[in-house]
Amino acid sequence: MVSYDNFNPESLLPDVISFRARFPIFQNKIHLASNAMGAVSDATEEACRNYLSDRINYGASWEAALGKQEELRNSFADLINAKPQEIAICYSATQGLGVLSTSIDWLDRRKIISDDYNFPSVAQLWHAQKLRGAEVVRIPPDSEGIIRPEYVANALDKDVGLISASHVCYKNGHRLNLERLGDLVKDSDAFYLVDDYQGCGTRQIDVNAFGIDIYVAGAVKFLLGSAGVGFLFVKEDLLESLHPTITGWFGQKASYEMEIEAHEEAIDASRFQIGTPSVSAIYESLAGLNLIKSVGIYNVEKWISYITNLVFERLIEEGFVLATPLHPENRAAQVAIKAVDGAKVVSELEKRGIITTTRDNNIRTAWHFYNTPDDVDAFIAALRDLRDFCITSLAD
Repeated sequence: MVSYDNFNPESLLPDVISFRARFPIFQNKIHLASNAMGAVSDATEEACRNYLSDRINYGASWEAALGKQEELRNSFADLINAKPQEIAICYSATQGLGVLSTSIDWLDRRKIISDDYNFPSVAQLWHAQKLRGAEVVRIPPDSEGIIRPEYVANALDKDVGLISASHVCYKNGHRLNLERLGDLVKDSDAFYLVDDYQGCGTRQIDVNAFGIDIYVAGAVKFLLGSAGVGFLFVKEDLLESLHPTITGWFGQKASYEMEIEAHEEAIDASRFQIGTPSVSAIYESLAGLNLIKSVGIYNVEKWISYITNLVFERLIEEGFVLATPLHPENRAAQVAIKAVDGAKVVSELEKRGIITTTRDNNIRTAWHFYNTPDDVDAFIAALRDLRDFCITSLAD
């Protein structure tokens, strides 16, 4: 993956400043909430106008809409080193996984390994599979808050059908070593599934090099798109054995034949699509994804590593207690701070023009290619004023 040897952040700063200028919110606010919703760029705003223009000028602009969907499929496939035919464009990651789950028979390999940092929608979906004969095996973090790939691998046996791993935890920013886990489970017959909603768009992902069978992400966070678009990757070799029973006309081999007497699923991963897509979200998400790719995911990863290391140094220096793991190998773009009253801190920061979020009573900050060292200074200064509502390790 990315090497940071001899990396000079000053070399990227002009690109960061130019990138930041494309997001109107930074005219009067500091956006540190890309783990909830990415900031809206001028490109996404223009894409929204283009969608409305197509509707206004052409009425039923389905050809344009489906063309944009194919562009999005191709662009996302390129981002993760997949084939376009391995990608389904869904309403959300949860919907994509829900459809996928109907194609898995839990009778022969009934166990689902699910780490405790999975997002609730994902964990709830696996628990629901108990109604179909599945059994959920939970993998908790260790005493340091780390999900060890070895813990997952040690839970494998002949009855495991699915390994469900969260790349980045939504509430504390913990990052799982996907490559290491992929290497440990490569000889298993279980499907290796990764939920990367909180990480996609922040670092390079190669589904083939990591040995990933199934991968889901969404557009609205670090990919700077819109809610209403989820991405589902299913390895081409697996399609022969996966036949969803929840379907719709966009999951058919020939959608526009309007067949009502038979079901003939698509030959590729689009079989996991259902009905009419969220067209406006597709326009906006394509613009966001292409904006990320225009600066290079390699550069995005380098800058995020630099800026989050800076945040960590400053927070530790100030005595704030972090919920995010300290070692760079175990964290990503999110930095979470433990609080006495997380909601109070988030509210007070918003009054100061700094947008953050809270989960699990942590103050969640997320750092992207548009965040600068000046944002770090402003955030630390504001948090210093609110330290009574935070958990600290230093006496006042």
